[in-house]
Parts: sequence; C-alpha cells; structure tokens
Amino acid sequence: MLSFYRLLVPAAAFSLALLSPPALAQSPNPDDLWQTRCAGPSRAPETLTCEASQSVRVKDSGQIVFKVDIIYPSKNADPILQMQAPLGFFLPGKIKLAVDGTPMSELEVGTCDARGCFLSARATTAMIDAMKAGAQLQIDFAPVADKRQMIEVPLTGFSRAMTAIQ
Repeated sequence: MLSFYRLLVPAAAFSLALLSPPALAQSPNPDDLWQTRCAGPSRAPETLTCEASQSVRVKDSGQIVFKVDIIYPSKNADPILQMQAPLGFFLPGKIKLAVDGTPMSELEVGTCDARGCFLSARATTAMIDAMKAGAQLQIDFAPVADKRQMIEVPLTGFSRAMTAIQ
C-alpha cells in the first residue's frame, strides 16, 4: 500500500496542477528544442536507431509534462511517434494531436508506470511533413472527465532534427 501511496500523491498533485496551467520550461535557444541522437551496435546506418525528441517540463520542478519522440528504428523500419505523458490524467479521454490547429492523430495510452503513461503510433509521412511545416504541435488531453486542456509544443528546429536523423 505504501508504494501505491507514493505513486498516488504525486499523481494527485500533478492532476491538481493540470487544472491550472503550470509554467512550462523550454530551452532558451530555439534550435535546441528538438534534440537528436542515434545509437546501435555499429555505425552502419542500417543498424542505427535514431530519434528526435522534445520534453516539455514544469518550470519550477523540472518534472516532465510531455515528452514527444519521433523514432526511426534500425533496418529502415517505419518511423514511430512515441509520447510520455504524466500520471493522473483522464485516460479514456485519449490524447489528441494537432499541428497549427489541424487535427493529426488521436492516441490511446499503451501503458503506465511510475514515470508516467506511454503512447505510440506510426509516424506517417503526412504527420512528419505537417510537423516540419508547422509552428506548434498541440497536445489536447483531459486532466479530468469533461474538461480538456491543450499544451503547445514549439516545432522550431524540428525540420533540422529530422534532417539530422534521416
């Protein structure tokens, strides 16, 4: 019961924080918003898994609110959009993604653990192209039933990041 309590208190506190929008932290340099990395058993391009990611954090605590990754698996597999979301939001509400107000995708939670909830979907060419051309990725979620909230993630530097990992 103690471990459940340790998870419940931060989740409840985060849920309350979502009801009033937290001050979010971003990198002061727009080119640093989307980070890239590649790793694999060798340096051969077909063995590398590469990703571009951005984390939106609560300014005061540094806690991750949302983390968005575009992952290119090794062996030229289809790219994946993966997200880490906070504990304590209304799971049946799903997470809706849009670029500059144009709906793009609706994601269901795959799993949750002490770090948060995780969602993934195939990153289509249309999705990546929209993100390259757009200014803001909107993450629309429900902190509680019958209430939705949106967080905007800047897409500044996304095209550069995609070029670096493709």
